[in-house]
Amino acid sequence: MDKTEALFVEVGHQMLLRNDWVTPWWNDSTFFDYPVWGYWMVALSFRLFGVSEAAARLPVAVAASAVVLATFGLLLLWAPAGESRLKAVARAGVAAGVLATTPAWIGWGRTSTTDMFLSSAITLALFSYLVAERDPSNRRLIAMGRVGMACFVGIAVLAKGPVGLLLPAIVIGADLLVRGHWSRWLRPFPLAAMTLLFCGIALPWYAAATAVHGQAFLGGFLGFSNLERFTSVLYDHPGPPWFYLPWLLLLLLPWSPFLPQAIARAAPWPLARARQADAPALPAILLLWLVLIVAFFSAAATKLPGYILPAIPAASLLVALLWHPLSTDRRDRQAPPTWAFASWLNIALLAGGSAAAALAPSWVSRDRAFPQFAAALSASGLPQLLAVLLGLAALVGLALMLGRRNDWIWLPNLAGFLAVLFGVVAPLGPLLDRERQLPLRELQQLAGSQSRPDEPLWVVGTMRYSTLFYGGRSAVFLGDASDVKDLWRQDPSLLAIQPASVSALLLGDRHKLDGFALPADRVERLGQRGVQELWRVSLDELRPRKRSRNRKAS
Repeated sequence: MDKTEALFVEVGHQMLLRNDWVTPWWNDSTFFDYPVWGYWMVALSFRLFGVSEAAARLPVAVAASAVVLATFGLLLLWAPAGESRLKAVARAGVAAGVLATTPAWIGWGRTSTTDMFLSSAITLALFSYLVAERDPSNRRLIAMGRVGMACFVGIAVLAKGPVGLLLPAIVIGADLLVRGHWSRWLRPFPLAAMTLLFCGIALPWYAAATAVHGQAFLGGFLGFSNLERFTSVLYDHPGPPWFYLPWLLLLLLPWSPFLPQAIARAAPWPLARARQADAPALPAILLLWLVLIVAFFSAAATKLPGYILPAIPAASLLVALLWHPLSTDRRDRQAPPTWAFASWLNIALLAGGSAAAALAPSWVSRDRAFPQFAAALSASGLPQLLAVLLGLAALVGLALMLGRRNDWIWLPNLAGFLAVLFGVVAPLGPLLDRERQLPLRELQQLAGSQSRPDEPLWVVGTMRYSTLFYGGRSAVFLGDASDVKDLWRQDPSLLAIQPASVSALLLGDRHKLDGFALPADRVERLGQRGVQELWRVSLDELRPRKRSRNRKAS
């Protein structure tokens, strides 16, 4: 783990160590960037299974898997009356498989950050709404849907704040406005019960955090992490209004060639058709879900690919319904005119991915920070296996196209990417950890074990947030040697220098550490792994020199 994931996990780790379930702590300071749900899940996993990377990632994997299973169940529920069980199961299986094989769900479902917790909660909340909308005469489904909505929206607000309520409200409100179903959702008693359940889940922690920290929490969380993130560019993450369009296609591969026609089929043209009793409600709701969430984050000033993760389930279901529509109308079951083009593009992407996989070792060999990684990657056989699997999927797709069976083009996609998921992605994680993370982790653990009382640890260069988790101690993060001079002149405590401190530990890339321009005999090199080094240096060598006041004018 490193960077954002390591930061997120360490906050949960600190909750467990401090036994403080109200205040998020990171690097000996309160950390109000995100609410508490994800931290609670990580801390609970650590308590049950021990502190490890696997335990840190288990909650997010469970959340992602829950959405895949819920996708299967939702499509079974929405199967047309009188349809054979086999067709219903096939549709549900394809929908769940499409979502499970997207890069979005594969990647974020294995990364312990707040994005998947928010996305899974929003998805399950909207799925609950779809459960309630399935049959207006079925009180049991309506009750289940209402309870699910209140619970999962509450969890979404605990996972990332007001956006967890705002996004489902926008989607549901737009759907009710389009289809005119407001009346049954505004009945006082059910609405009050949902509100109480939501407040009972979401508000206690916010009330406790406000009681303990007051304005520091309200300003740091609501002001900085929510309002400013939407209205201002934070952490150097800008983007144009169309920023998410290419990312949506990338995160939906290999299914993205079929998304435009899936959108075209789902659109209620004209809009008046959406109010008809026999209108296909599910595709129209999914389309609103996809468009409104992407539009919402496109309007925000700060942009990151993971923000549109809540839109991926809607896009996945739309694509799956392209092959297995819910409508019994023969016109809706006919292949769209652009189907052949999308299918050929899909085959070209698979073939291109196969060629890229075969060339991957030569590309990664250019990474000077990890010169041995290319050889280890090639020796593992994973690039070759990936190339074969994608190549086979492309060949099967080609055979289907030549046999005029492009309505089955989903099969090589699904089978090929499931094989990639279990045959390549699963063993690739340990390889990446061993070759790229283990050397740094060993230095971080060494920094924790070798540190002396009152000795600060400075991480120079790349922000290795994982240092806190693996080193078991706080650290000061610096860009380069000049930061030491600037901070020392302001206040030595900004560098974690105590009155009893006599030396500092420096961890970073060799070229960054060389920027201190220290004589070799004044540096105690405690460890080296590749280009990463750990030094101990006397503070006398690092102290900024006073400028002479008697400099002669030249």
